[in-house]
Amino acid sequence: MFTRLPLWAFMAVLVTALPARAGDLIVEVTEIRNDRGLIRLALHNDPEEFPEGERFSGFDEPAKPGSIVVTMKDIPAGRYAAALLHDENRDGKMNKNFIGLPLEGFGISRDARVLLGPPTFEAAAFDVPHEGTRITIRVRY
Repeated sequence: MFTRLPLWAFMAVLVTALPARAGDLIVEVTEIRNDRGLIRLALHNDPEEFPEGERFSGFDEPAKPGSIVVTMKDIPAGRYAAALLHDENRDGKMNKNFIGLPLEGFGISRDARVLLGPPTFEAAAFDVPHEGTRITIRVRY
């Protein structure tokens, strides 16, 4: 015998069967001082890994004075934070002086403040809706 399911039950099954939607994240990096090295961006979706741990996604783009715009394709909707490094000598790490201050440029999404250490994930976090979004990160030297 066929039992009729309520409409809400049918909709719940339908929605959970749909794949997660992804959009583009357009990242504009501004105030790049020269064309040496790479602009390295790490996109994080796990607060425990931000800013120096395993990244969800990212890019390495040649630096150029002024600004660059990079489109990251098919980023699933969710909450993210980004950290970037202007790796002028291409050694893959943030070079620091003898008291620990950065010698290379860096930037954090939402221009989160950096005081005696890196900002929290929440201070830098932004949402990527399924239709995508655009963010700007200023490089600080």
